[in-house]
Amino acid sequence: MSVVVTCEHFFDGVTMHGARRVTYENGAIVAIEPFDGIPDHHVISPGFVDIQMNGFEQWDVARSSALELRDLGNRLQELGTTTWLGTITTAPLDSLSRSITTIDTGVARDEIPGCVGIHVEGPFLGAAPGAHNPSWIIPVDKGWIQQLPANVRLVTLAAEQEDVVAGISLLREKGIAVSIGHSRPNVDQWKQAREAGATLVTHLFNGMSGIHHREEGLALMALNDRDVFTGLIGDLVHVSPEAVLLAFTVKGDGRVCLVSDTVGWSSSWAQKRDIEIRDGSPRLPNGTLAGSSTSLAECVRRVVTLAGVPLEQALRAATSAPADAIGLSSVGRLSIGQPADFVALDNLLYVTRTWSRLVSLRG
Repeated sequence: MSVVVTCEHFFDGVTMHGARRVTYENGAIVAIEPFDGIPDHHVISPGFVDIQMNGFEQWDVARSSALELRDLGNRLQELGTTTWLGTITTAPLDSLSRSITTIDTGVARDEIPGCVGIHVEGPFLGAAPGAHNPSWIIPVDKGWIQQLPANVRLVTLAAEQEDVVAGISLLREKGIAVSIGHSRPNVDQWKQAREAGATLVTHLFNGMSGIHHREEGLALMALNDRDVFTGLIGDLVHVSPEAVLLAFTVKGDGRVCLVSDTVGWSSSWAQKRDIEIRDGSPRLPNGTLAGSSTSLAECVRRVVTLAGVPLEQALRAATSAPADAIGLSSVGRLSIGQPADFVALDNLLYVTRTWSRLVSLRG
């Protein structure tokens, strides 16, 4: 059975086009053609790709069962996120291993909608722990890295870790992308991490040394490195609109990856840590930001409407750029033969419908 969807503006993952008619069959796109008529939707874009998503509402990725992760995946797809990495943060290694096993099994069995793997953020972090428990931050453990399963797609660690070059090299040998985060490296440490194979920076400006006109800082080094991908939390709470626009202005070539960094702010985990939403984001009792409560689709809308980022750049940062950053070729773009994972946006850039593998999930 063929299904036809029409739109006034068609974003293919890289470039914005005019009106198009998109036809899909059996979960895959079979035709994309010019359209002349009254369209069904304002904008069609690839489904959003979130490479840093720790949970949402009552769901906490690290502590969820397989069934709960399935429900979380369905909820995210309703919100426009059709591809995501289950992100788990610093904890004792045995706890991290249990979380990894649960997610890995669900991904391998295709039981978690949209989840394509795992992002391990920690515990090999550095001098900018943020909301991570410092007592659980440890030196690079090459033995633990060696046993990571294939569905771990991204690991965040700090460039100032003593054995970081060996750790990065081992991760890259296993096909795992490496991001530098929660880190305050010097220039030599940054260069060594990049030469070893690190290709991303986790949530630019947050959990790192920043920009100063006379001092080295991770944010400055990342912005000046034209090839490195930079995650960027787009809720406009973690990063000001002006700094968001700066990042896109400097690296607007498909190297900014918008991330939600959402957490399960109403989960039992959050309640135990006394996390509450204050001033637009979940926070620890001392005011430290503890992730976001803003979906990736809403991040896109905010950076366009409130920070002045061009729509094409913002959509690229939520689709093809994060897919490229972790080496995924089957998502983040819309072309003939690609999976029919896409979203419709209205003229205010709110998600009105999501399709994932032929199924309409909203509207």
